[in-house]
Amino acid sequence: MNKIAELLTKIDLNSLITIFDIQIALAIIIISFLFKSVISKFIIKIVYIFSKHEKTNVKNSKMYAPLKRMVLYVGIYIALRIIPTSKQIAYYINEIFKVITIIFITKGITSIMTKDSKLFKRILNISEDDTVNDFFCKLFRLLTWIVSIFIIMTELGFNLTGLATGLGIVSAVIALAAQELVKNLLSGFSILTDKPFVLGDWIEVGEYAGSVIDISFRSTRIKTTNNSIITIPNSIIASEYVINWNRLKSRRLDLILSLNLNTPTEKIKKTIKEIKLVLKNNPKVIEDTVQVHFDQIDNSSNKIKIFLYINETEYLKFLNAKQEVLCSLLTLIEKENIELAYPTQTIYVKNTGGED
Repeated sequence: MNKIAELLTKIDLNSLITIFDIQIALAIIIISFLFKSVISKFIIKIVYIFSKHEKTNVKNSKMYAPLKRMVLYVGIYIALRIIPTSKQIAYYINEIFKVITIIFITKGITSIMTKDSKLFKRILNISEDDTVNDFFCKLFRLLTWIVSIFIIMTELGFNLTGLATGLGIVSAVIALAAQELVKNLLSGFSILTDKPFVLGDWIEVGEYAGSVIDISFRSTRIKTTNNSIITIPNSIIASEYVINWNRLKSRRLDLILSLNLNTPTEKIKKTIKEIKLVLKNNPKVIEDTVQVHFDQIDNSSNKIKIFLYINETEYLKFLNAKQEVLCSLLTLIEKENIELAYPTQTIYVKNTGGED
């Protein structure tokens, strides 16, 4: 009994409490790691219920991954707070946790700010146009992050009044440097409100032509026929002439067919009739627009002018339709044995050397 009493007196009670606290902290971290998916799914389902969201796979939600990480960080924070530490360390732990919490809340809010998010559309209901919605989504995400950064700076003890004063001094210099950016932003807003084109339209801007794949604050990106991506500043688009081929109901096609000068008149007339018949029977050609005329006689050929409209407005489909028209004309030329003209030159050589 004396030995047992002696051993009990040697045990440090504070050490036992510390070991027990560490075990509890480890248990909390393990539990938060094992149950982070379950807790995240539960939170998302609650959000869906209150927002009357349609039933979808929770794992596909953009909030799922950030929530899992947040649950784990909360577990780590609770575990660190259980372990006895100094006041200074506890202060730093609290500040770090506040910053992490603000960042995760911000990421969670911005994750639902997409043009395809049903929850975002239900809350704001800005426009039925996906391009406008995408623009405002980007704007709201930017503003959300700016507000979050100011909150974090406030939590870390920065003097925002002094910072604002300092920014005021520098703002004039920044404004001068950012004139082009402001012009692009205003032009981008003008593009979205006036809607000279939308995503998917085939446009021509100056020397560039392609399909619109993105409209952002600063620029518009188009994809050309060779699959290269061209980024054009919105200020340039606002100052240039923009041709939107998707707004057209049809595309015009002009052709010149040069026949040999020796082609008889009757054959030319027959060829014109055959061309009209072939073109009007083409489903891609608008029948009422077909015009075929004997237009000109020059030094090397008799020229037949062909004018028509094709009912395909998308550029690649228009090229395919144009190819069909040209192939049908070549087939007719081969069938009727029509001789086409080609550039020729006659050279006369003067003989000055006497008899040969």
